[in-house]
This record gives sequence, structure tokens and C-alpha cells, in this order.
Amino acid sequence: MKASGFSVRGDDDGVFWLSGEFDLAQQDVFKSLVFSNLDGNKDVVLNCSELTFLDSSGIRAILKFASTVPRGVTIRNPTPNVRTVLSIVGVDHGVGVRIEPEPAE
Repeated sequence: MKASGFSVRGDDDGVFWLSGEFDLAQQDVFKSLVFSNLDGNKDVVLNCSELTFLDSSGIRAILKFASTVPRGVTIRNPTPNVRTVLSIVGVDHGVGVRIEPEPAE
């Protein structure tokens, strides 16, 4: 599914690939796709290697989604600017969310 430079696609392994700009206008696209393709038997990964922008509404959508997943959500390979936003907000310390790889100290 694609809208205004933002897209989400899922695969059979429970990985959702996010790309483009995830903001308020895109949160419904995200919710509709990930919730409809959620399989409670698989670990859920949000691959953010192509996500170029993330605002507070995108973070809120991810946290809401993570709260519904029994094993939580892994945010994989966030771009440097997305990783910075996640770190500032403290998502990397949130319940049900892991970020991989962990930042270098």
C-alpha cells in the first residue's frame, strides 16, 4: 500500500518494510496494513532501513501497534535520523519495542 511517498509492505516472515515519510497523514495506511496482516505466531519486525522521516504520530502508531503484539515489535535498521528521533523520545526503552542493531556506544 502506498500514499504520498510512504509505503508499507509485509512478507511471510512477519517483516513489515517501511519506506518514505511516516507522519500523521500516513498513520491510517500503516494501521490498516499491519493490523490486517498480523499473525500472532510470528515475531514482528518493522524494517526501517528505507524510512526517511518519522514524526510523533508515526511513533504513536508504532507504540500502539507494539502494545497489541504479544512478543512486542523489533524496529530493525532504522536510518540515522529515524534512530535519533526514536532515541530522543525514548522508544528504545519502551515496553514491547526493541531496536536492532543496538546503537554503538
